[in-house]
Amino acid sequence: MTVNRTSTLAGVAAGAFLGPFTQTVYTPALGQLEQYFHVNTLLINLTISLFTAILAVSNFVIGPIADRWGRRAILLPGLIIYIGGCLLCMAADSYGLFLAGRALQAAGISAAVLIAPTVIGDIFAPEERAKAMSTYQTVSFMGPVVGPVLGGAIAYFFPWQWIFAVLAVAATGVLLYNWARLKETLPADTVPAPISLKMFGSVLRNRSAVSILVIGFSQFYGYYVFLVFLPVLLHKMLALPEKVYGFFFVPLTLGLLLGVRLGARWQKHWPRARILNAASFGMGVTVALFWMALHWQLMNIALLVLLLACYGLLLGCSTPMQSTILVNLFQQQKGSAVGLYNFFRFSGAAIGPVVGGILVMRYSVNAVFLLLAVLLIAAAFVIRRYLSDPYEP
Repeated sequence: MTVNRTSTLAGVAAGAFLGPFTQTVYTPALGQLEQYFHVNTLLINLTISLFTAILAVSNFVIGPIADRWGRRAILLPGLIIYIGGCLLCMAADSYGLFLAGRALQAAGISAAVLIAPTVIGDIFAPEERAKAMSTYQTVSFMGPVVGPVLGGAIAYFFPWQWIFAVLAVAATGVLLYNWARLKETLPADTVPAPISLKMFGSVLRNRSAVSILVIGFSQFYGYYVFLVFLPVLLHKMLALPEKVYGFFFVPLTLGLLLGVRLGARWQKHWPRARILNAASFGMGVTVALFWMALHWQLMNIALLVLLLACYGLLLGCSTPMQSTILVNLFQQQKGSAVGLYNFFRFSGAAIGPVVGGILVMRYSVNAVFLLLAVLLIAAAFVIRRYLSDPYEP
């Protein structure tokens, strides 16, 4: 296939970046939105939950379509829909229109989130995929980091509508770049299958694939639990002021970025399945230690920073392995497999804060992390029992 792999990777990774970036960039302006639309906090938070839910369901649908119609044919229209959603949010003069704009954003950008790992699976040989996946994941993980920082700066100096103007301009740049550089990468020998729920049957019958779905759900569940409930811990247990909360996301984020790079080097010495298993158990043990420190009131700032960094490091090691092994398992149905994987991941992201909120109301925030530790360790046992990579011994 005569494609420039570097420029193609840059284009699809930039598109994938917009997904998590869009989820977080406007969170500093939530107060402005609440006042502008004259609604309560619950309705404003619904704009975040709706985005995540549509992102999950859209990936479930788009995957089989990408395997039938092609990657470029899905990505470019998806970005156009996303830009339309940004403009609708920017121009909205009612809460209903703003919510509709968020729905369009999620439906459109879900194409970019799915197409990036699928294209990587198309154009990179099995021995090169892990490095490419690491690059893509590094770019994608920057979305939740850059989003609140840039959104906060914009919200401080300008009205909230400017945030969505910036998103529209950024997406237009990504669209034009991919329009010019992205060639169709759907393998010529792919046999189109009828678009139906049966397309997911081969994925769900594969034990290795199911184990990746389980760990993907568990780890995104956990990541969003930390994002949502870390400020609660900082307030209730350490009595820290709100203005310093952002600094405690730094070790988690730096650990993520370092873990992605460490995982790429780790593969020179260990098979991917073994690395994923070790990282999965490590994350479960880390959260178990986190819960113990909370339960016995041993948590302090130094220990909190250390455990957050360890969790981020292991998550960064783990995530590229999951997408690499998944596309290795399915040469003819990469889009369907990645779509199902993203559906499970984003479902975990949506469910984690909800279940955690129920546990906080009925018990305490400690119970949130106890359940997370159990979930991660159980998922690690599933990985250990069933996972294998067809391109490794």
